[in-house]
Amino acid sequence: MRSYFYLGLNFALVLLSLRLHDLARVWMARRCGDALAADRQRSAENPFARVDWIGSVLLPAFLLWRHVPALGWTRPLEPDPDKLRRPRRDGLRIALAGPAAGLLLALAGIGLARGLNSAGWMASPLLLQVLPAFCLNNACLAVFNLLPIPPLAGAAAAELFLDGDALSAYEDVKPYGFILILAGVFFNFFDFVTQPVSRLVQALIGL
Repeated sequence: MRSYFYLGLNFALVLLSLRLHDLARVWMARRCGDALAADRQRSAENPFARVDWIGSVLLPAFLLWRHVPALGWTRPLEPDPDKLRRPRRDGLRIALAGPAAGLLLALAGIGLARGLNSAGWMASPLLLQVLPAFCLNNACLAVFNLLPIPPLAGAAAAELFLDGDALSAYEDVKPYGFILILAGVFFNFFDFVTQPVSRLVQALIGL
């Protein structure tokens, strides 16, 4: 029963982290001139329009159930280039705001864990289970989202620099990006992300 409690708590924290990733992009879009970027993708009839059920719910839950770091993504934000002051630069900033938020959350968690450990307050089973997992999941989410695979942030950033045949090829592949990701998860392809990130986070926490 306790393991299910920790699983549910970790899942709730991953959902919160993904929500903060999304809010970071919305905040950056507003700073860059498009204050309504997120509102255009919401509707009164569908308040969950900004939720990607595969990337934000099903995939993270499945990976946590397997006791491996969570991977996932939020629904891509589509700013209006006409509203951005410098479309390519601002589009890049918006795309990378989510992974940047994940790295900041991971670093904040690592700092908190080290501080609590130095004070002798990390003996709590709850903290020992949840805080390192929070740091690890956010670090993995941040690095994973930098990969140039649609619908991840890395692909949105790369798309800004494509044109001609390269852009056409990208548009052809874009609808199937999530299938490539799911196949990569099934065949453990993304271990090249999660394993070094896990070792780095554990070394930084120092537990």
